[in-house]
Amino acid sequence: MKCPNCGSRTDVDIDMHSNGFSAEHSPIKECGACGLIWRIKVEAGVTTVDIVKEADKPKKP
Repeated sequence: MKCPNCGSRTDVDIDMHSNGFSAEHSPIKECGACGLIWRIKVEAGVTTVDIVKEADKPKKP
């Protein structure tokens, strides 16, 4: 999956099983290039990017 911050494809799945973070429905991803942690969330048919932790490096121009 492409990082919404820097566009890199070097992501890692993070296995989370706490309330609100279901690995089966909206797996959390971490970008290996910029450090952004996010998940793709679908609620009532609307897809959104949920940022869990901001990137360590700024967005590429």
